[in-house]
Amino acid sequence: MQSFDFIDLILFLGISQGVFLAITIQILKNKNRAANRVLSLILLIASLMLTGRLIYPRHYDSEWFFRIAIFVDTLIFVFGPLLYLYFRRLAFKETPNYRLHFSHFVFAIAMLFYYFWTLSYSHEEFIILGRQGKLNIIFFCIETLGILFNFFYSYRCYQLVQVYRKEERQNLSYSQNLTPFLVSFLVTVTVFVALWLLSYIMVYFLKIYTPIISYNLVWISIPVFIYVVGFYSLKQPDIFRMPLAKKEITKNKERLDRKSIQELNDKLEELMVNEKVYLDHNLTLVNLAKELNTSTNNVSWLLNNIHHNTFYDYVNKYRVQAFVEKIHKGEHHRHTLLALSMDSGFNSKSTFNKAFKMVKNVTPSNYIKQLKVS
Repeated sequence: MQSFDFIDLILFLGISQGVFLAITIQILKNKNRAANRVLSLILLIASLMLTGRLIYPRHYDSEWFFRIAIFVDTLIFVFGPLLYLYFRRLAFKETPNYRLHFSHFVFAIAMLFYYFWTLSYSHEEFIILGRQGKLNIIFFCIETLGILFNFFYSYRCYQLVQVYRKEERQNLSYSQNLTPFLVSFLVTVTVFVALWLLSYIMVYFLKIYTPIISYNLVWISIPVFIYVVGFYSLKQPDIFRMPLAKKEITKNKERLDRKSIQELNDKLEELMVNEKVYLDHNLTLVNLAKELNTSTNNVSWLLNNIHHNTFYDYVNKYRVQAFVEKIHKGEHHRHTLLALSMDSGFNSKSTFNKAFKMVKNVTPSNYIKQLKVS
């Protein structure tokens, strides 16, 4: 039986943390429950994989543990689709909730057939086949497909992040800070798969076996992944999920006639200049469309084709201008810049700084310094 070492401690902490987070996330009372159910499943799968890695080396001669270890290998073809499902449910609003098609689990089902095939051999017979190298091609194919499969779903998740970024600017006047989390999540997973790939190349092609770049490094990365995901999910606020359906907004075809454009533009100016709806920290495209008594598609078309702005950029230009007016009145001598930005409609310091620099090509503090010089 193998002794308990440092990597086993890391694995044990990852297992306990994964199970704890999977349960705790379900207790959270927010609007992301459909996504959190998938996240809990991902965390439990990661914990199960770690459990197999922790126990199997100590019970290698036990047929019961041996059979479980082979079955757990199926999970490498379940993780990717579930990751994609989590990203999609967390970032986008679809009715009904998006579900994975049967085709996403073809490789997992194939792995189950492989598992049932292994049952036709006794434990001893299977070990002998492995030592004789007769299973090498099977192991090589499974691992190759596993790496390619997970890289493919990492890429699909990356595509979702790109769509989300675009939709966020079209639908929100503020930043939810969801993109940094999605990117961190995706980078962590990609690093995990990249380590797996590196170990795979070294073992199968370079015939190099090292304790530093090895499967142990891959296993250690899973608890890190659990920590990154769990930390955010516990403090994750309710978010406004983006519509995923492609909008019928075109620059080549007039969606509205001239009269409708003028009327809608006049109403929009009334709301922005006189009613100052941009002071609402949580202003969304949906809210604005309701105020204008029109569809979100019409408002988006107007902003994109007449004003040549996204919803995010259009609204924040008014907020920046409101902030600048306060600066010229000298209010920054009595209040902090953050307080003035909040009074101008911004909901966070990061959103304010990015918007101000986009409009003025300078930071707020440097803008004030330039005023003093002039």
